[in-house]
Amino acid sequence: MKVAFNQNTLQDAVNIAMCCVSTKNTVTAVEGILIDCTGSRAVLISYDLEKGIRIELDADIIEPGSCIINAQNFYSIIRLMPAGLINLEVNETWRARLYSGKSEFEINAMNPHDYPTLPDISNQKGFNIKQGDLKNMIAQTLFAVAQNDQRPTFNGALFKIDGKRITTVGCDSFRLAIREKVCELENTSDEELKVQFIVPGKTLSEVLKLLSEPEEQVSINISRKQVIFRFPAKDIVFFSRLIEGEYVEYERIIPKNSTIFVDIDTASFESALSRASLVTDESAGRNNSLARCHFYDNKLEVMSISASGKVRDEIATSHEGGDILIGFNCRYLTDALKASQCEKLHLSLSSPFISMVIEPMEIDENDRFTFLVLPCRIK
Repeated sequence: MKVAFNQNTLQDAVNIAMCCVSTKNTVTAVEGILIDCTGSRAVLISYDLEKGIRIELDADIIEPGSCIINAQNFYSIIRLMPAGLINLEVNETWRARLYSGKSEFEINAMNPHDYPTLPDISNQKGFNIKQGDLKNMIAQTLFAVAQNDQRPTFNGALFKIDGKRITTVGCDSFRLAIREKVCELENTSDEELKVQFIVPGKTLSEVLKLLSEPEEQVSINISRKQVIFRFPAKDIVFFSRLIEGEYVEYERIIPKNSTIFVDIDTASFESALSRASLVTDESAGRNNSLARCHFYDNKLEVMSISASGKVRDEIATSHEGGDILIGFNCRYLTDALKASQCEKLHLSLSSPFISMVIEPMEIDENDRFTFLVLPCRIK
């Protein structure tokens, strides 16, 4: 195998491929990147047995072949090599030689047959959506997705597609995020577009980084156990297993009988919580690292007391209903405010023990979000 790459092109491709390289697996091959130069273009593949990525890039293929190279070593070398062409040669004993100008490295490679079998990603049925729309929906849901919950479905976000309407949902027992939008979805299937599936949160975190062109489209194809994201302009295919199981009946969780309603400036509320977080005691446990929110007389008083100090803040609001003192985990509430991405919020409350509902002040049924944050008990 003998091939020459542009240094910048190769470095960018390997940097992206690193997101699916495993560091905690007993299979040595998945710690590497599969480099396939048997076609007209070079292909880089990384796969950690749950998610993977396939990247095509231009290269001068002198002698076709393929190999596996440890991803961390490969990236460390190419990013420090001089600009210009990087030549890669692999001999019959799987010894790889990388050289550019006066710089030269020799490292071990592996037989491509040692690489695990990749899932079938040929399915083209699904839909196309603008990257900007998908990025917004993921960003406003991902904060509420659990990371290591014992209930597998909580570690992913639910996607529901019904015609042109797409809904994404994230829940981690303490927060719930629902994002709904009517989009310009292009159906690439012969059947009616009505489907739902659960995508792991770790997958969505990586997909979010690839959504860099708001007006470009991304194709989402769904098979029985896989979701495939195709980025035609970048020659990238990102694939991941789906989470199996029934998602929580999230609509039943939303409080329906709120009696207290507050309109508030998002930036002011977020700033007050940021100041409150300076004296919360995270090491003392979740219930002690809270902000006490007192809604009364068209104002919100935010207080936090811990062993390290005390803080009090006051914000003007538009208030309807009775007074209420309620406590929240600072970080959970701040995450929801940041994800809202709007200037004014409408808050609905009923008691210090029932979740607060956060919505935009001006609701558009075709483009809306609903967030819930569970309160903490105030001692």
